[in-house]
Amino acid sequence: MPWWVWASWGAGAGVPLALALWLWTRSLAMRCRADGPENHRRADNGLAPEIDPRQKWFRRLAASPWTWVVVAFAVFCAFSLWVQYFLQYASLAASISSQLQQAGQPPQILGRDAFTQGVIHVTGYAALTLGAYVLLFLLVDRWRPSPPSMKLVSLAWGACAATFFAVFVNSWMGQLLAAGASGSDIANNAAAVFVAPFVEEACKASVLFILVMAMRRRVVSVIQMIGLSGLAAAGFAFVENIIYYVQVYCTASLLVGPQADDYLRQMVLMRGVYTSFGHPLFTMMTAFGLICGLRQRSKLARVICPLTGYLIAALLHMCFNGLATFMDDYRVLVMFGVMVIIGVAGWLIGQFMAQKRVIAWRIDDYVRMGWLRDRDAAVYPALLSRLKLTVAGWLRGWRIGKATVRLMSDVTELAYLRQGVVTGTIDHGALGREHELVVDARALRGIALDEPDGLRLVPRYRGPATWHRFKAWLSDRAAKRQSQLSTPMAAPVGAPVPWMA
Repeated sequence: MPWWVWASWGAGAGVPLALALWLWTRSLAMRCRADGPENHRRADNGLAPEIDPRQKWFRRLAASPWTWVVVAFAVFCAFSLWVQYFLQYASLAASISSQLQQAGQPPQILGRDAFTQGVIHVTGYAALTLGAYVLLFLLVDRWRPSPPSMKLVSLAWGACAATFFAVFVNSWMGQLLAAGASGSDIANNAAAVFVAPFVEEACKASVLFILVMAMRRRVVSVIQMIGLSGLAAAGFAFVENIIYYVQVYCTASLLVGPQADDYLRQMVLMRGVYTSFGHPLFTMMTAFGLICGLRQRSKLARVICPLTGYLIAALLHMCFNGLATFMDDYRVLVMFGVMVIIGVAGWLIGQFMAQKRVIAWRIDDYVRMGWLRDRDAAVYPALLSRLKLTVAGWLRGWRIGKATVRLMSDVTELAYLRQGVVTGTIDHGALGREHELVVDARALRGIALDEPDGLRLVPRYRGPATWHRFKAWLSDRAAKRQSQLSTPMAAPVGAPVPWMA
């Protein structure tokens, strides 16, 4: 592409990024001036800063440096998708022309409109796989769910940033291998097996390290890290599936014709169904290593654990690509994935039960100190009790539902905060945050639901207060009309009086 295209892309992405960077530094400097020693202690422990309740939410949002980081990241995501669109179009058009020339068929040019229609056509197939995995990983993260902003950043990073970097690095390494290889097929296979696993796993897992450094207080369990890594991998697989689908569809449309949809469905079954577990499964390995490193006191262990997880992820990815490259039977890949998934599922069940015990033990510490109710140690570690309280709270209105969810969040954060103090990863700087959470939990007791035993799931009277007033008005009106009909009417004046014997 000509130089002016790259210059316009750079200007279009550079100006918003520079503006966001300036706003970020400005808001960070203002926060540093406003912060006191308490917030500095909390920052050292990765805890939430003190918030002035008199300040409006939009002012806090504008003063937060991470708001402008997210804005800059959104601009970069749009830029990366735009660049990938043009790169994939140019590469696919050149590939189709080369294939037609080798087959001895008349030359045809893939138009921009045809490529765009192909992308739109195949995006629906890729979105089905994305939706299934997003729903799965949202359901997994239930103990202390990470905020929606972290989930959205993970998904966008995998779909935009990770694919952007992976495309350039894989292409560069493929060119280096092609220069020293005897054939293009050998270079492509070598790049797919020995280069792509390390590059792609590093690109996908980068967002996990960024989120841990930026919001360490919100990443407290293996389940949380699994959810974030799965969303990043699902976003990466979504864009990668679109690239593969559109290549097959456009190539088959020009070379085969009406049977292009049949080739597309075969590719969808292969990548979107049978082997769709690949990217989420591999990225989980890096997530395991990262969360294990966060639990260690030794600085050396905090480096070795994430590195080990990354190498295991790259090794599994390498085995997967090797089997896909040199074996024609996809059932071997499916069996490989099923065996690994069974092992990971068993390990996750063990971690799930361990998290349940940790929450129960740490809440019991606060119960013994008299800071929480006696029943809290039995209610909040049980997922069914939490689910019942959440559903019953939202069915009783926005105010009760919000208070119930907030009370659960406060008690769960207290449990993980206490666990950090016990393990030594958090020092005395947690005292101020503990006091805030306990006070907030006591203030919510009169509004939120905190006891599932004997609780009616669906309230007896449902609907807003306006509907109740309308029904009461209808009942009063019907009662008045009935009373008027049942009251005997007096005889009119001048009417003849009946004769009585």
